[in-house]
This record gives sequence, C-alpha cells and structure tokens, in this order.
Amino acid sequence: METTTSQLEVDDPPPETNSEGPKRILVRTKTHLVPGDDYGARCTYMLNRICQHHWNRDFVFGKDRWNSYGTQFGYDNRTCYFLVDYGRSASDDDVPILWYEWTGESLVAMQQALPVEVQSKLREYPFTRPPKQPRPKRGPRDADAMRRLIRTNLRLDMKLVDAEFEFMNDPENAKWLKDHIENKFWLKFVSLAEARKGQGAS
Repeated sequence: METTTSQLEVDDPPPETNSEGPKRILVRTKTHLVPGDDYGARCTYMLNRICQHHWNRDFVFGKDRWNSYGTQFGYDNRTCYFLVDYGRSASDDDVPILWYEWTGESLVAMQQALPVEVQSKLREYPFTRPPKQPRPKRGPRDADAMRRLIRTNLRLDMKLVDAEFEFMNDPENAKWLKDHIENKFWLKFVSLAEARKGQGAS
C-alpha cells in the first residue's frame, strides 16, 4: 500500500486489548518498503517496530516468537508478511490476531477481516509450537545443495559468508549459478566477489 498525503505518517494506535495477554501480530507490506541494508537488518527493523508499537520495547528473542513469509528482499514490490507471537494460550483459536499494513512510513491497522487464504496460511505457523528437538549433526552440504543455498541467499538479500565465496571460486559452481539465477543477482555476486578480493580475501 502506497502512503498517500491523506495518511498521517504515524502508526495507528494499538487496539484496546490486554497488552500482556497472548496475541499474534501480522504485518503485510512490500519488500521494497522495508528499511535495511540486508535480510537480517530488514527483519530486525520490522520485528522491533512491531514490538515498539505494542509494548514500547524491542523484539526479545526467547520471549517473543516470529516468522516471515515472502521476504525475498532481492526483488522489489513483492508482498511479504511478518508475524510476531507473544504469550501462551491453552487454545490457539482463542488468540487474537491483530493485523497491519506497513506503508514504509507507518503501521496502519487493517479494519477488514483477514483474507481466507491468509488465514489458511497462518495455520501452517501454529501459535503454540512443539518443543524443540535436538538437531542431528549435519555433515557438509553437497555441491548441489550449496549452489542452491547461495542462490537463495542472493534472492533473500542475505550476506554471503567466506565459505560461500570460496565455494564459488570453482568455475563449475560459478557457471551453475550464472545459468540458474537472474542476471541482476549474478552481477551483484560478481560485484561482491570483486570487492572482497579488493579487501585482500582470497
């Protein structure tokens, strides 16, 4: 949603609900409207903005829970969602869902009911989450998995780590990426790799 001159560039006030009670806060926006230099910075900005709006504090890992959907920040003008869950409930069906539109300037409360397709998607992200199970130790990724991971990270606008750049030094891996990703992302990778070499990295 584009900001218009008739909209105030301040957040709509949160509804009159128990601020300490369990709730789900869903925010819809467009990828290009989320401030930040990369994936991590953009997600952190939105999570903090949501929590500041409702609780006058930043997002707290371990206290708050979050999910995102459609956050491929490498693309402009794509619809994406941020979900913040707070508190505990005996029944997920009893937890209110508050939803907003982020305009790039402010959070605007949505008055209409959640679209059916959004309600359906939310069921894939339960409010009450099962206890975390210890993850089995994973061996090194094979070449195909590593290539796809790098492609995904570029589309998400995630920072690439040294191991990913080193993997791409192999001409075969570089050719696969060039052939299987949009040209703008390939050019971005080349630019990042050249800048890294200019800083003395191998």
